[in-house]
Amino acid sequence: MKTVVIIIFSLLAISLSSRSQENDNWLVKKIKGADSVLLTSHTATAGVRIIDDSTGQDLPLPKLTTAGRPNYNIVKEQRLITGLQLDTLIKILDRPFEDRTVEMGKCYIPHHAIFLIKNGKTSYIDICFGCRGYDTSNDLSKLYAFDRRKWIELEDFFRRLGIDYELPLQSE
Repeated sequence: MKTVVIIIFSLLAISLSSRSQENDNWLVKKIKGADSVLLTSHTATAGVRIIDDSTGQDLPLPKLTTAGRPNYNIVKEQRLITGLQLDTLIKILDRPFEDRTVEMGKCYIPHHAIFLIKNGKTSYIDICFGCRGYDTSNDLSKLYAFDRRKWIELEDFFRRLGIDYELPLQSE
């Protein structure tokens, strides 16, 4: 009887462990399954007001995506990443959260994005490095908060790829 209980417990533990790994790797699968992964800088999509000089009325801010695709009209810099660059992005985004607190400011004026494009459908992470905030497409909404190390590595990754429009000044 004791052996049967141990076997059942072991099988249950293995099952739960594999489900946990599967849940943890959803983002890796999403990135690896994309037809294209595009990193961009872009004009502000939130956090600012644009006022029409002639009417004094607020103008709508541009959308990050239009018709389910990146809005290339607002893109300032872009890099299609593959191979080692893609592996580096996955390593950064998949690293577990290590801080005790989530650090965010309040500006949220995003100027950078990660686009995952699959069969003409676009998923995104819209990023503000200034306040360390982000927004996602609905299918990426379960993305967990970034810790300090992840923010630093991600910003450095954008810089190394030459995507530095509106990045905060580097502290030396």
